[in-house]
Amino acid sequence: MRNSPLYVPMLAILTAVELVLAFSAFGYIIVPPVSLTFMTLPVLVGAMLFGPAEGLFLGCVFGLTSLWKASVTATAHADQIFSPLISGSPVSSLLLSVGTRMLFGFLAGCLFLAVRKMRWKKTGIVLAACLADFLHSMLVLHAMQFLFPDVGFTLESGFSRQLSLSRQMSRLVVGLLVLAVYLAAGSRAARGLGDELGRAERIAAHPHALLGLGSLISLMFLLAIGLLHHFYGRTEILLRQNGVVISPETLSRFWQLGTQFLVALVALFLIVGTVLMLLEKYLLEMAQQAKRDMMTGLYNKMTLTRHVDSALSGSRSSGFLLLLDVDNFKRLNDTYGHPAGDRVLVAVAGILQDRFGRCGIVGRLGGDEFAVYAGGMSAADMRAGAEFVCRSLTELTLEGVEGVSCSIGIAFCAGKQGFSDAYSSADQALYRAKGLGKNRYAFEERPFPVEV
Repeated sequence: MRNSPLYVPMLAILTAVELVLAFSAFGYIIVPPVSLTFMTLPVLVGAMLFGPAEGLFLGCVFGLTSLWKASVTATAHADQIFSPLISGSPVSSLLLSVGTRMLFGFLAGCLFLAVRKMRWKKTGIVLAACLADFLHSMLVLHAMQFLFPDVGFTLESGFSRQLSLSRQMSRLVVGLLVLAVYLAAGSRAARGLGDELGRAERIAAHPHALLGLGSLISLMFLLAIGLLHHFYGRTEILLRQNGVVISPETLSRFWQLGTQFLVALVALFLIVGTVLMLLEKYLLEMAQQAKRDMMTGLYNKMTLTRHVDSALSGSRSSGFLLLLDVDNFKRLNDTYGHPAGDRVLVAVAGILQDRFGRCGIVGRLGGDEFAVYAGGMSAADMRAGAEFVCRSLTELTLEGVEGVSCSIGIAFCAGKQGFSDAYSSADQALYRAKGLGKNRYAFEERPFPVEV
């Protein structure tokens, strides 16, 4: 999925989920008699979707959150060996809390790479996730015994706990969740969303939407800081009123926990913001598709009609409406096949867009009929443009297709009431061009105003 437009958003979301799990009650959920551990889930999902490098990165995030939590003295005494600030051996704590988790993420990625070659891939993914989770536990247990032998921890006791029914059930749940993500990522809906977002990458997000989203996230963050400050301030006052003396050290610990709470909130904002950005791009792409012809990428008839009606609604409307029809298009389809006919239509669209795209609006009306509205073009420029299009089509070389040409009718838009009126005049000119032998252009039969 590294080439997918979802790569960066998914990696950001997995990072944020890791932070939320680390600083909330969702990382460890106890449902007696089973204790479910989900801290490794984002690492496993990232390693499965992307590979060892992303697994290593997410493992680093996992390790850093573990290190930070251990540095807050509200944690259990046994967990303080994970903190470089408390353990008395900073390097050993870094290796234990961060190094083992990075190695775990890398090895998980390698396991999932091996699974891709298996015949029973779904079963292999569950087994790889369970094995990777077990490897994580064993890496941490061995590091604890080797780096902190004075703690009194024994590998045998830790190993027996890892083989307990509760731990196996927890690993199975994590493995099934990883499989669910795999199935969702490979579904037709996910692939379609990825394709749509890939096309949407060329669409710049609307500045107002970006400003609004950024302002909303900033406002929510400021509100969270205000709520946290109010909560801790009121808590301190309440405790003092009840005779509880709070030392500066204890107050500092409270604020450390509050900082973790803020980090979790920022992670949630990151998830919401990323999803909203993806949704905005998706909606922009859908809006663009609603305006365009799927085959050629030109404006469709409805969109072109709206543009022309809007342009001709003023009292000083001017310009030209060019109507193009591929000569003998049915014969081309019958002789060379419909795929060849589609290639001809795409080529016509490219020529029109190349010649008129910067100075006009180019659209496909349906079938082999195209239209161009050029609002500020002179009659001489329109004549040169029509000649260019006719010549380009006769010189067109497409594999398996010969004898492509077109007929063009051009209407002057001054005095026209809208698209329908201009189209009627251009259509009459088009039929006149066909009657004169095709492969040519013709203007509507009326004198051009002096200003043209």
